[in-house]
Amino acid sequence: MSTGSIIALPGGDFEFHLALGTAVKGLGGKIFAIDLPPVSVAPMSVLLCAHLHELDPPGPMVILAPASSIDYLPALALAQRTAHRRVAAYYLIDPQTDPTGPTWPDAPVYVAQQNSAATSKLPVLRGWKECNFTTIDELAAALVASATD
Repeated sequence: MSTGSIIALPGGDFEFHLALGTAVKGLGGKIFAIDLPPVSVAPMSVLLCAHLHELDPPGPMVILAPASSIDYLPALALAQRTAHRRVAAYYLIDPQTDPTGPTWPDAPVYVAQQNSAATSKLPVLRGWKECNFTTIDELAAALVASATD
């Protein structure tokens, strides 16, 4: 059994990402945080895909997307299929929008929320799974389990 990679897209709370990275590594998982330049003429989706291509993480990949990065998922998924990288799951953190399109989602989607009271209707509307967590360790365990082949 091999462990793939967890890809943390930019956005969200810095302390949350730091704590999650520590928890994932503590469980033996590999996490890659994508940081982008604050200013660029290239579209954000192109920058995300280029940075991910440069990292060349081992698969399968689990993509963790905070609300501010969710709209880039269809382009990211297409780039990964083109590069023959398998995405095992997508975890959307408190999504505000629905990026569903003709080629996305191409793997299971989990809507991760930090409390047990569901605030998003997307899991019900799209048939996605809910992943409620009260601690960072719970979310880290779910991500590592999804990345394990």
